[in-house]
Amino acid sequence: MTRKWTIWILIIGGVALLTVAMVLVAERYYLRPLLVKTLKKSVSETSDGMYRIEFEKLLYKPFSGKAELTRIKLIPDTLLYRKRIENSNTSNFIYATDIEEILLTNIGLFKLVLERKLEIDLIRINRPTVEITQRKQSKTPSNTESSPYKVISKFVKSFRVKKVEFNQMKFAFADKTKQKPERIVLDKLDIDITDFLIDSLSYLDTTRFYYSKNTSFKLSNLYFPSIGSLHDFRLDTISFSSEKKEIQVKGIHYMPKFEGRQYTTRANGNDRIAFVFEDILVQQVDLKALIFDKKLMAERAFIQRGNIAIFSDGNPSTSSKIGKYPQQMFRELPFKMNIDTVHVENFVVSYAEYSPETNSNGGVNFRLVKGDLVNVTNDTLSLLRNPVCEARINGLFMGKALFTADFTFNIASKSGEFTCKGVVGAMDLRNLNPVIEALAMTKIESGQVQRFTFEVKGNEYNVAGKGTLIYHDLKVVFLKQDSDGHSQKRKFISGMANRLFIQNDNPLPNELPRTGQIVYKREPTKSYFATLWRSLQQSIGKCVLERRGLKQLKKMGRK
Repeated sequence: MTRKWTIWILIIGGVALLTVAMVLVAERYYLRPLLVKTLKKSVSETSDGMYRIEFEKLLYKPFSGKAELTRIKLIPDTLLYRKRIENSNTSNFIYATDIEEILLTNIGLFKLVLERKLEIDLIRINRPTVEITQRKQSKTPSNTESSPYKVISKFVKSFRVKKVEFNQMKFAFADKTKQKPERIVLDKLDIDITDFLIDSLSYLDTTRFYYSKNTSFKLSNLYFPSIGSLHDFRLDTISFSSEKKEIQVKGIHYMPKFEGRQYTTRANGNDRIAFVFEDILVQQVDLKALIFDKKLMAERAFIQRGNIAIFSDGNPSTSSKIGKYPQQMFRELPFKMNIDTVHVENFVVSYAEYSPETNSNGGVNFRLVKGDLVNVTNDTLSLLRNPVCEARINGLFMGKALFTADFTFNIASKSGEFTCKGVVGAMDLRNLNPVIEALAMTKIESGQVQRFTFEVKGNEYNVAGKGTLIYHDLKVVFLKQDSDGHSQKRKFISGMANRLFIQNDNPLPNELPRTGQIVYKREPTKSYFATLWRSLQQSIGKCVLERRGLKQLKKMGRK
């Protein structure tokens, strides 16, 4: 009995070994060459001779269902492409790839043989380089491009991959349709594609994005050296999910390379603007507009934690800033967008100015700023429907006084039309001493503001409106610098000013509150922020000073 079982075991083992040997021989001398031939033929036929594929080696392990390709190149026939694009017989995109390694896991060989369905658990593509060039066609292309299913149906009934991974991908896109060609290069890009399926019905599945249930990517440390010699611009990380229709950005940094007047003197007197946005989430993104039209169209965006710092040089400048209001520059950006609502929260916004009269910097700030920007768009068609962007914000002025402000910006207006109205709440005026000492050599000894309300309307040439400052017990001191640079009180001028020109309260007893009318002609060399700041200063001066008091104070201050 034992001998009989031994014989059967030997026979079965021998047959198994023979089968394995036959499979290995078949894989090496028949299946592998057949796969190589089929792969090269399929690439050539499906691209109608436009592309060919080359690779160093192909390994296939039928028992484990694993395959490996190394040193793969997808090579376009550029001569054929030029000939066809002139006749509008091909896409206006041309592709070239160079891939270090492709690994395939759990290839369903039996299902492929028995049912003509190719299923793979994982395709991992390591360190690929992809070059895409967009060229302009002389004619309108004919709609003769085959669908993906029509292409694969020559070989299989369906093609499914549970997951595709692109690791450390280098992606380059060159747009040669414009007069000045543009080139974008992204390095170390990671892409994950989940449940990719091509069959006779998958194109009808609206939950799929380019035949996948989800396509996501993540890109880190993105630096834009082309911004200019005066700025650094980088993104810490940017990620995208087609399933969620979301774009998330961590850390946008736009930083000038020089501080204060070191920057403005190099920038022809232009304001120094720096900003950092820590966390941005854009939701309900129109994926087709983003990919095909290169436009960011979305329902809403959230920006958490940010810092915007603006510095203006008070020295006379010969550089005109006409046409350079923020809304005008936003309209002219080459990248178009349309976001219904942008919500910002936990921002710090500061404005500082250099005074050549005092040789010092002074500024104001707004903390814990939050609010909504509605209809944020520079897209031409969207502006035809609604050209006005609204901003409704609130926070703390100088970290002390509650403030609210409502802005409107007519993005379509060539003259930069805007409006602004707001309220600043109660505060001790002595909190402004760091600002007015630096800019005007003036110090507030006492004073309480109940509120400041203002309303202005303007463009890049003029600002008109009014402001009302309600306050009491205002007393100021005028200063001068001694030979050592220390500030000293100008007692005579201060006393005269408080008695004759400065009104201690608004309203005065038994009188109505005074309102300061704003009629301000913009200096062409001043920025939007400087223009708005000077307009509000004009209304405050008219509330505080007797008629002609400001001019007389200036004359006295020069003596």
